[in-house]
Amino acid sequence: MFVRDLYLEIHEVTTVRNDQSVAEVYETINKSGYRCIPVIDTEGMYKGMIYKVHIMEYLYENDGDENATIDSLLKHKNETISKFSPFLKALIAIKALPYVCVVQDGKLLGILTQNRVESVLKDAFGMTTGGINITLSSVEAKGMIEKLTRTLRGENIEGMFTLDNGSVIARRVVITLEDGKTDEEINVLRDKLIKHGFRILHIDHIDKVE
Repeated sequence: MFVRDLYLEIHEVTTVRNDQSVAEVYETINKSGYRCIPVIDTEGMYKGMIYKVHIMEYLYENDGDENATIDSLLKHKNETISKFSPFLKALIAIKALPYVCVVQDGKLLGILTQNRVESVLKDAFGMTTGGINITLSSVEAKGMIEKLTRTLRGENIEGMFTLDNGSVIARRVVITLEDGKTDEEINVLRDKLIKHGFRILHIDHIDKVE
C-alpha cells in the first residue's frame, strides 16, 4: 500500500500562501476549524505548516505585527513524503504531527491525516467489518504465517496483524475471522489451532467500528 491510495488531494485541503499577512492567515485558520494548515507559495510549492497556537503566541504574547508575513512562523518545512512512499514510511513520518504533507517535486499534492492512517490499522485488525478476534502465538517464527493460513483454510480472514517481528523465540498474530460462528464452532477452531502448535492467548467478538 502506498500513500497515493490514502492521501487527501489538495482541492480537499485548506491552505494559505506564505505571502499572506498574519492577520489574514489567522482569519483563515479560525474559519477552517483546524489547528494547523499547510502553506504554499503562489505557484503551489510547499513551504511548511502553520499552527493556530503559534499565531496566537506571536500576536498576543509577543505583540507581533499582524501585517507581517507568516514566513517566520512556519514549521515542518522538510517533514514531507511522496505519494509513492509506502505506508510504513508514512506511519513513521507522521509521528506526533496532525498530518504529513504529500509533496512531489516541491509541489504540495495533498495531506495524509492521522484518521487515514488509523483507518488502515483498523482494517488490518479487521475492525472495519467486525468478527471473531483471535490473538495467538507460535514458537515457530519462520513459516508461521504460511502454517496459520493452511490451518485456517476455508475460513474468511477479515484482518491480520503480526507482532514481535524479528523475535526468534515467539511471535504473536492477531486475526479477525468473519462472524457468525457458534460457541461450539469457535471451540472446534480453537482446538484445531492448538493441535497445529498455536497457543491461543485471547478470543473475543469485536463489533464493527465505523
